[in-house]
Amino acid sequence: MENKGSGLLDGLLLGGLIGAALGILFAPKTGEEMRASLQARLKEYGLGDLVESLSEAFEAGKDEAAKFMEEEDL
Repeated sequence: MENKGSGLLDGLLLGGLIGAALGILFAPKTGEEMRASLQARLKEYGLGDLVESLSEAFEAGKDEAAKFMEEEDL
C-alpha cells in the first residue's frame, strides 16, 4: 500500500513541475521575470529548497548524459 501513496505523490509532483514548465513557456513575461516570480512564490510555500535540489539533480543528470554521449561517440 505504501507504494501506491508514493506513486501518487510522485505523479502529483511531476504534474506540478510540468504545469509550471508549461506556464513559464506560455507566459507573457520574459523567462527571467517568470523564473524570479516562480522562485519567489515557491519560497512563500517553503518549496525553494526542493526546486534548488531538483535543479541540481537535473544539472547532474545532464552532465552524466553528456559524459555518456562523449564516451559512446554519439
